[in-house]
This record gives sequence, C-alpha cells and structure tokens, in this order.
Amino acid sequence: MRYTSLLQTCYSYAMKVRSVLFALLFAAFLIFTPPMLLADGVDTYCYDCLTSFEQLAYDAIKDCLTHLIPSWNCGSIPQETIQKAYDCFLMDHPEVFWTDGYTYVTSYVNNSISGRRVEFTYNMDKTAIAEANNDIYQSLLAIVLETGSISASYETVKAIYDYMVRNCTYDELNLDQSMYSVMVDKSGVCASFAKAFEFIMQCLEIPCTVVYGRLTQSSGMLSTTIGHEWNIVQLDGKWYHVDITSGLAISADQGYPDYRFLCTTTEEICRTHIIENPVPVPDCSSNDLEFFRLHGMTVDTYSRQNVAQAMLNGIENGTGPICRFSSYRAFTEAIDDLFTHSGIFQAIKDYTDFTVSTIDYSIDEQMLTIRLDV
Repeated sequence: MRYTSLLQTCYSYAMKVRSVLFALLFAAFLIFTPPMLLADGVDTYCYDCLTSFEQLAYDAIKDCLTHLIPSWNCGSIPQETIQKAYDCFLMDHPEVFWTDGYTYVTSYVNNSISGRRVEFTYNMDKTAIAEANNDIYQSLLAIVLETGSISASYETVKAIYDYMVRNCTYDELNLDQSMYSVMVDKSGVCASFAKAFEFIMQCLEIPCTVVYGRLTQSSGMLSTTIGHEWNIVQLDGKWYHVDITSGLAISADQGYPDYRFLCTTTEEICRTHIIENPVPVPDCSSNDLEFFRLHGMTVDTYSRQNVAQAMLNGIENGTGPICRFSSYRAFTEAIDDLFTHSGIFQAIKDYTDFTVSTIDYSIDEQMLTIRLDV
C-alpha cells in the first residue's frame, strides 16, 4: 500500500469503507484530511511508464495541480516533457478535474533566456471544488447502491459498464470533458466517460487508466477518424480494453446492450480504434473475458447449428439474436449460405420451429458480427 498525495488544503477525496453486512462501498469525500490510501498500481500506470526525469516533471505538476499553485519555474525541462508529464498525470488522476491546461512561458533578458515557467489555468476555486466533490460523492454512492458490486472482478466491471450504458447519454455539445459531467450530469463526451469509468474503478481498487487514440468511422466508400478516449482495466493480472462510449452509442442505436467493447483485446479494439497513447499500452491479448466467447456467442467454425446456438445464447443473455465470428472465413461462409443463398429461412425453421418469409438483419464486417433484427 502507499499514500497518494492529494490536495492538502482544498482537495476532497473518496475514502472507501466496506460494510461486511451489506457488502457495499460507502465513499466519503472529506475536506482537510490525510491523503487517500490506494493499493500499489491502482492510479500510477502512466507514472510507472515514465523515465525518472519525466517522473520529476510529473511529481512537480502533481504538486501544483493538487494545491492550486498558479505557476512553476521548471528550469531547463523542455516543453515536450512537460506536455507528456501533464497528460500522464491527468490520465492517472481523473479526480483532478479543475484544470483547463497550462502555458509554457520562456522569459528573455537582453536576448538571452532567463528562465522558463509553467502557468496553470484553473476553472474552480477551493469552495467550488468542495461542492463538486460532494456532488460526485452522492453520485458514486448511488451507483454502488444500484449495482451492488464492489469486488475487483469481471462482474463489477460489467455492472458499472451496464450502469453507464443504461443511465448516461453521449452529448457532443457538452464542453465539460472532466469526469464530473458523466458522474453527476449523466452526459458527456468520450473523455468524460473514460475518466468517470476510471475513477469508479480506482475507488474499487481495480487498476485502470485512460487510453488516447482515434476512432475510425466509415460512410460508404469514405473512412474518417476522430479523436477518442477509452480505458484499459486490469483483472487477475491481465489487461483488457473497455470503451463505454462505443458501447453506449451502438446500444442506443440497436436497442440492445452492446458488449463488444467490454474487456476485449488489442487485436479486437484495433478493428475500429487507433491507439495514439503517450505511453505504451500493456499487452491485452487475453480473450477469456470477451463477452461473446464467455457466453457461447462466438462461432469458430461455420455451420447453421453453430450460428443458431450462438444467437439463442445471445437472446438468453439479453443482447438479442447476435453472434460473432472468430475468423473472416467463417464470417463470409455464413453470409454466403444464410443470405446470398437464403439459407436463413430454413435455419430459422429448423432451430426455432418458426416459419418466416422475410427477415431483417445487420452485418458488421469490421467486428465480424451478424444480428437478426426481430
């Protein structure tokens, strides 16, 4: 265990108390109290990836931001190092939501550099921070009471994923990219969702951080990318990608929860995402918690029976008739048999005893999924 230095003078933090009787988490945001105790590695992923020189900048920025210090004489530390350390600190610490950035200032005397400093911009004072933390506390308590799960487990990660998808909305007009907008207002953009999810995970002592990158979007023959943020989370020593925003958007569109972005691998996430992180992303190669495989909804070898069973499992698990293919070959074989040659009608009759003459369906070639729209 280690002590995480937070605001000594104005910062409110979450103290976790586990009730044996109710098995619930009670978080208290306290003013003017000692630092919060967190397990090693829960909120230091990016910090641990930095060089010792970069860590010096990170520590200085941390001290400034958590004490609302307006400026820091950074000596000879270059702006590139400052930017990386600043990004990494905010990636590790979503609970610091009152900064709007900084300005790197170089001073000259007689045409010679006399000094360099970093001037920080804040959007809240001590009173506003305390009020915002109280709002966050109330929201965090409500989330934990509703989900009823506090263990460092897949079930907890899924419960929080479900809660955010079910109760929050994506709002591209919301300019607040901090966790506050999602935690309290229940709306925001990808950065807000990623930081809110990270904050909840860290309060539950589940290692988690934010990933920077881009999201690919296709429309006809055109393909574009937009800036995006999501998460990686560690369970039982293995890292997994989690993207609340992508799951939220697709779930709202199709009317079923979408779990393709819950505890998935780097190989899978990179079908639709491009990683552009300031520090390396850990190996995320385990698919043992991938939702489709975990619940028997993945088809490795194509047959009508395998597809039917996978879709029936999907219905049983609340996602509707959907299946995912582990290879492009199995995916194209299914498309050819079921839709090009209309085998879907006989398959439905054989495995459900229903007779239909028309069927709507959707195909995702990037994610290798087929869904029947019924």
